[in-house]
Amino acid sequence: MKNLRNILATLTIMLLISCDKDDAIQNESNLGDLKKTTTTAKTSQVYFDVYIKLVTQSGQEIPASTLPGYGATNLDTGDFYFDSPYEPGLFESLPVGTYRFIARDGYWDGASSAIVEVTPENEEPEGWIYATLRYWSE
Repeated sequence: MKNLRNILATLTIMLLISCDKDDAIQNESNLGDLKKTTTTAKTSQVYFDVYIKLVTQSGQEIPASTLPGYGATNLDTGDFYFDSPYEPGLFESLPVGTYRFIARDGYWDGASSAIVEVTPENEEPEGWIYATLRYWSE
């Protein structure tokens, strides 16, 4: 009788350990699938840095910091982006798309808007995409 109890206890423990291992293997398999999906999604998105060029009517380039700030609207999704608070005219890590870039006007000056496609084909050798806005002042 004592041997039968020991055998049943051993079988029960082995069954419980076996079930735990199967669950752990299944969970690891699901985590592996999730990681692959997430990694694939991250690597498929491409980002670019865009820099605003302000150009006067005569064609002279002036600093982007002349105006108080800039914004960009993705025309496909409607998402709005602000330029960097530390470097006026710099948009960091914009996803691929078509954007309308605008300037926040000053008291007596401002700039026209421009539509720019943020794609690998428009990237300059320096690694930037430039959005040229026409500066005006009264």
